[in-house]
Amino acid sequence: MIYTLSMFNTGQITLPKSWRAKFKTNKFVAEETSDGLLIKPLVKDEIVYYENDKSFGIYCESGLDIEKFKEAIKKMDG
Repeated sequence: MIYTLSMFNTGQITLPKSWRAKFKTNKFVAEETSDGLLIKPLVKDEIVYYENDKSFGIYCESGLDIEKFKEAIKKMDG
């Protein structure tokens, strides 16, 4: 299903209720791709590297297993 999302003057958008209920999370990852903006749910135990003009880091909702941490570092290193 495709939806048109409206942005408020604060820069926020609201995801359709059916999507919010389907993915059962309140954490989402936004990534700029060659096709435009990709917004996807952050699922349990997923590791996300993030960076912006103020900071960078690795985020995971339920803690980080050291082996998964090593793999994340390898992915960042290319």
